[in-house]
Amino acid sequence: MGIPWKHDPPENGSCQFCGKVLEPQGIVFEGVVLLWQPFLPRCDCDQAKAYWEKYDREEAAKRVAAKEKARRKAMQEKVNRLLGESGIKKRFQQRTFQNFLRNTPEQERNYQIAKDYADTFHVHCKRGDGLYIEGTNGTGKTHLAAAIALQLIGEGIPVICKTSGDLLKDIKKSFDTDGVREYEVLEVYQKVDLLIIDDLGKEQCTDWGMSTLYSILNDRYEDMKPTIITTNYNTKSLVKVLTPKGMDGSKIIAIISRLRETSTIMTMAWQDWRSDGKRGGKT
Repeated sequence: MGIPWKHDPPENGSCQFCGKVLEPQGIVFEGVVLLWQPFLPRCDCDQAKAYWEKYDREEAAKRVAAKEKARRKAMQEKVNRLLGESGIKKRFQQRTFQNFLRNTPEQERNYQIAKDYADTFHVHCKRGDGLYIEGTNGTGKTHLAAAIALQLIGEGIPVICKTSGDLLKDIKKSFDTDGVREYEVLEVYQKVDLLIIDDLGKEQCTDWGMSTLYSILNDRYEDMKPTIITTNYNTKSLVKVLTPKGMDGSKIIAIISRLRETSTIMTMAWQDWRSDGKRGGKT
C-alpha cells in the first residue's frame, strides 16, 4: 500500500476565458498522490493559450532585465573598486546635452548624432558600434562625449570616460597597489559597457602604452563592445603622434582602422569658441 496523502487536494477551478473545469494535479507514485501542485493547470483553449504565451514572454523579459541590472551593478562596483570613479573630471560634470549650444547647422547636426546615440544606446550596445569624434580644438567634442556619459550613467549604465594618458596611468598604478592586479584593471577597460577615450593623441605613446591600448581596443572590437573616441587629429596625424619613435605603426593603424570601421564618424571643425569669446560647445 502506498504512502497516504495527509491533506485534502486543492479545490477545482475554472478557466477565466471558456469556463472549463480545471482539476488540480499532483505527483503520483503507485497510484497515490504524494504532492499536489500549488497551482491549477493551464487551460488549452485559444484565449488561455494566448494569455499564457504573453505572460511567459513578459516574465522572461523581467528575468532578463533583472539579470542585466545585476550585471551592470556588479560592473559599476568593479569600476568603483578598481578605478575609484568613471573618470569624468569636475570641469566636465556639467557638460550636459541641455547646455550644449547649437548656433550653427554643424553644431546641431553633431548634437543630434550624439543625443540619438545616447537615447538608443541599447541598440548600439548590441551592435558594438561607437562614435569617432574628430576635429579642431574647442568645438565641443569632449562636451558631447561627456554628455553621453552623464546621461548613460544616470540610467545605471557603467561608463568609463578618460584620456588615454589617465587610462594608462590607472594600469601602471596597479603595479604598486595592494589588492589590485593589472589584469583586473585591463579587464574593466575591456568589458565596461561603454569606454570613452577623450583627446586621443594628446600624449605620446611608449611601446608599452601602444601595446596596452591595442590590447584594450582590440578586445573590445572582438567582443563587440562600443567605444567612443575624441581626437584633435586626422587619421594620418594621429598615427604619427601615437606611434613611438623608431617603432612600427602597424598596431596604431590597426587600432584606428577598427575604431573607424565600427563607429559613426563625427567631424567637428569650426572656429574655437575660446578664440572668439563665445561659449558654444567646448573642447
